[in-house]
Amino acid sequence: MEAIVLAAGKGTRMCSELPKVLHPVFGKPVLGYVLETLAGAGMKNPFVVVGYKAEEVRSFLKVYGATAVLQREQKGTGHAVMAAGPALKNRQGPVLIWPGDMPLVKPETLEKFLAEHKKSRAHVSVLSCFQEDPSGYGRIMREEGHFAAIREELDATPEEHVIREVNTGIYLFDKKVLFEALERVGRDNQKGEYYLTDTVEILRREGYCVEAFSLASAEEGQGINSQKDLATVTKKINEREITKHQEEGVTFMAPEQTFIAPDVKIGKGTTIYPWCFIESGVEIGRECAIGPFAKIRHDTVIGDGAVIGSFVEVNRSHLGKKVLAKHLTYLGDAVIGDGTNIGAGTVTANFDGKRKHQTLIGKNVMIGSNTVFVAPVRIPDGARTGAGSVVIPKIKIKKGDVVVGVPARPISKKKR
Repeated sequence: MEAIVLAAGKGTRMCSELPKVLHPVFGKPVLGYVLETLAGAGMKNPFVVVGYKAEEVRSFLKVYGATAVLQREQKGTGHAVMAAGPALKNRQGPVLIWPGDMPLVKPETLEKFLAEHKKSRAHVSVLSCFQEDPSGYGRIMREEGHFAAIREELDATPEEHVIREVNTGIYLFDKKVLFEALERVGRDNQKGEYYLTDTVEILRREGYCVEAFSLASAEEGQGINSQKDLATVTKKINEREITKHQEEGVTFMAPEQTFIAPDVKIGKGTTIYPWCFIESGVEIGRECAIGPFAKIRHDTVIGDGAVIGSFVEVNRSHLGKKVLAKHLTYLGDAVIGDGTNIGAGTVTANFDGKRKHQTLIGKNVMIGSNTVFVAPVRIPDGARTGAGSVVIPKIKIKKGDVVVGVPARPISKKKR
């Protein structure tokens, strides 16, 4: 099976210079969600039709191993698929077509769609859904219950406007009949474009089997055409992630005020308080407390029983078991041992203007309030810093030392 992803449009209603499919949802472009779903279904080398700011989209595709196909002029969905024709010349099997701005379709829905297509032996199948408000969608036309055509919004009659079954824009075609039908598609419509949807009516008239399977939920059928749509999709992905973690034993005090990216791991018994933002690639252990107002950024690992409290940001850091960082702290590029307490106002100054540097803090260390670590620095097990200390590189600190001052220096037991 081959896949064509339609990603050539600018997305005028987004009111943005960024290509629509590159708008991020939790740090990942919308197109990335589509490509990952396809890869999960075994289609790891799709053809992606690019047009507006093609080089930006091409650059992104390198991560996924997809092949870009250029549509020099954007003349509709049918024209976009025709642009992919030469690339598919020597390929066999059916062709799946998917809009690059449809990130909410679940893998299990795709699997059901593929199975129904195979079972029905259709020459073209369309994935449809029912929408309470079908405005903006192509309507699924049926005659005596049988799929007959797709009517675009601008070309629909008042009677057709009330139809709630709509086209998601996802199709599965027999390759040969697809390109034969595209040769007969005209531009006699309100937009003057080549509609891919017209192939359905053409094929049905010629006796081919056409089917529409209503397997997608209204949520899955949500495309992105505006900033409002982008916010809706972001909210839905967030809700899915939170529900997944709740089912695995994670407590969310205010789910509607918490933001969890995909690809986050959270241990059973952990509590997430309101207004936390947790980025992808984060791992949080069991029985932790996070927030409120905490930001846990990419590539951070937090051990079991840790507490990350109010207005704490943790970035690219590894925190051991039962680490406490309860207030007003920035921990970037840090490795912190088990049982260490981070005082309020602590900052790891990890950037020197050119490079990032690491702060290494041992086990059972007590960090005084408002300590600044000018990385790279190393604090051994059992050490302590006084409030307001500035720890700079090359200061020799031994296990159990107490350091104070600006710059911080070890002090004798008598002076302590």
